[in-house]
Amino acid sequence: MNINKFCDKYKLGNVLNIKKLTGGIMHKMYKVETDKGIFAIKVLNKEVMKRPDAMDNFILSEKISNLAKDNNIPVANALTINDNFINELDDDYYMVFDYIDGKTLRDDEITLDHCKKVGNILGELHNLDYSKLGLEGSLDEDDFYVDWGKYTKEKDFDKMLYKEEYLNNYKRYYSLLKRVVDCKNNCINEVSICHMDMDSKNVMWQNNNPIVIDFESAKLNNPTRELIDVALNWSGFLSNNFDSDKFILVLKSYLKQRSIKHKRYDAICANLIGRFGWLDYNLKRSLEIINCDKEDKALAEKEVLKTIDEINRYIKLIGFMYDELCKLTKEEVFVNNDLIEKIINNNELLKGKRYKLINKGFTNAIYNIGNYIVRICTDVNNEQRFINEINFYIDNKDNKSIPKMYYYDTSKTVIPYYYEIIEKKDGISLYEVWPYKTEEEKEEIIKKIINIIKPFHDKKVEEIDFKKFIKDKITNLNANGINIDTLLDLCDFYFMENDLCHIHADLHFDNVLINNDEIILLDFERSMVGAIDYEFAILAQCKNKPYRWASAETDMMQTDYDYRNIVDMIKKNYPRLNSVKYLDERFLIYELIEDIKEYKYTGKEKLKEEINNKIKKLRR
Repeated sequence: MNINKFCDKYKLGNVLNIKKLTGGIMHKMYKVETDKGIFAIKVLNKEVMKRPDAMDNFILSEKISNLAKDNNIPVANALTINDNFINELDDDYYMVFDYIDGKTLRDDEITLDHCKKVGNILGELHNLDYSKLGLEGSLDEDDFYVDWGKYTKEKDFDKMLYKEEYLNNYKRYYSLLKRVVDCKNNCINEVSICHMDMDSKNVMWQNNNPIVIDFESAKLNNPTRELIDVALNWSGFLSNNFDSDKFILVLKSYLKQRSIKHKRYDAICANLIGRFGWLDYNLKRSLEIINCDKEDKALAEKEVLKTIDEINRYIKLIGFMYDELCKLTKEEVFVNNDLIEKIINNNELLKGKRYKLINKGFTNAIYNIGNYIVRICTDVNNEQRFINEINFYIDNKDNKSIPKMYYYDTSKTVIPYYYEIIEKKDGISLYEVWPYKTEEEKEEIIKKIINIIKPFHDKKVEEIDFKKFIKDKITNLNANGINIDTLLDLCDFYFMENDLCHIHADLHFDNVLINNDEIILLDFERSMVGAIDYEFAILAQCKNKPYRWASAETDMMQTDYDYRNIVDMIKKNYPRLNSVKYLDERFLIYELIEDIKEYKYTGKEKLKEEINNKIKKLRR
């Protein structure tokens, strides 16, 4: 690179002073004073410019920034020199900008007012009419894949600062990245013009007025994805100083400019794909799989550590982000608080106590009131299950590993719904801690869960036709293109014999609390007489898709790697289960039922093919 020679060739004047500017990770930026003016000159990364689409992408980015400027959005554009945004000299590529005498902000300098202005600008940017640029209004599906393990075999891997952290995390990345790619592909039909890097280093401030710079990554993308990323960046996430008030204000300001349509959760999760891409790129740079200088290599090594940390922190914030987005867009149904106030005023246990809504939705509303939990069945179609749970609590009142039932009312005289008052048990969802437990600790947890449910299983029960129960489930799915008849025939063979008992029938880790070493079981609405192996149907599926029953808070924490031994643990610690004939085949049929449900919901042809292939593998 030779900035003096570049300025001379392109008639920018005689160079008086050159100062390297901070902030650039991919490219290098310099403040250049000449006798004709003061410029910001960007020297583009050579490896980036080798990509076949690099030049077209840069040209598009400047067209986008010019469109934004034409619509009175405060942006900085590259100067056109010899009719080009990018100019070459001795195999280096340069972009030139008027130097902005302003400043970027550190996290501790960002105020709520800054967040408000950024949210407004982002909304205006996303509202731009991209048809003027002749761009297609949808995105291609992504098939991004990384063999994360290959990096551990590189000759310099053991020397890297990130070695230990990478080894602790990379095995989870296979399933995480696959799910993130699926989420991204679910969002490809909603697009707008996006800046793609509008964090604090790319917004200059002059007299408290923002100017957006660096449009090099600008393109069509899902706007909700960018909104979440910008809100995170401006609320201190990148420096691990997250401020929820700033995050929420960016969202609120944006929503005054533009509405958010759908696929909110997918959009939030899809944002991880950029971080996985950045991790992959910096692994290559740090291990010299791609050429770079010593400065870039050292920077890349630090970026790997930083990105691993960001991925972990992002996953833990997903539930919060989704909840806030739903509140602001009124996606969730909130229960009328008059209901809980009437219950409190009519019950001596609760009178005078304050309440807090801890779950809301279409089936049950759940409130915490002191040492009690009040569950209101707000869906009349769920009333039989609600009664089922009440009876379960009554029948198992001496079991200390389930909440106590204090009161229930199915008269609908106080409120027009069934409700119950049960003991509040302290603890957190087992989903939150399972990924961080050792295999030995996980097995101890499985033992405790088995010890809690065994007394239910040991009770005498009446005979039921469990085979018919399973076949009815399959028949009612009525999925076109699925080999249902073959599956039903297989059920006649695999479910000829059934070890019946009273089961929880909804045994997933959101229904298991852990408090230090204590395990508590919740939610008995689905309890029933069924085959003993059906009790473990959900846990067995965690070996492949552990996230199916997780909440938004814990969904992306779950990876198949963390559940790889769960079926073996269950079999080892519950001998009765091993007497079930065709146990693995039955587990696969339970999994197929859920797969078919997913296919009916998503319509994905690839999933249909997987389902039919699984059915083919089942043999008498």
